[in-house]
Amino acid sequence: MPRLTDPPTNLRTTFMKLIARSGYEPWPRLFHNMRASCATDWAEALPAHVVAKWLGHSPLVAAKHYLQTRDAHFEVAIRGEACTYTPRVHSSTAFRP
Repeated sequence: MPRLTDPPTNLRTTFMKLIARSGYEPWPRLFHNMRASCATDWAEALPAHVVAKWLGHSPLVAAKHYLQTRDAHFEVAIRGEACTYTPRVHSSTAFRP
């Protein structure tokens, strides 16, 4: 990766080239999709208001624009497993984005 402190460096372009060079096809809205994946991971472990604050949105806007439905969610529903909220973080200072 080029130095991120270099102002002319375009991180998106560089990242897209790295993906293409590795033999994969870059997907659209690359950084938005990575942000949405991260937001979904956080939402599965942390309260919605915390995730929304980190994203810089209200909980409604964060849910509408970032949270994703994953295949694993369907698998849990098909098996009839109960969805329970089990926080992975027990200290308010243990996890920060």
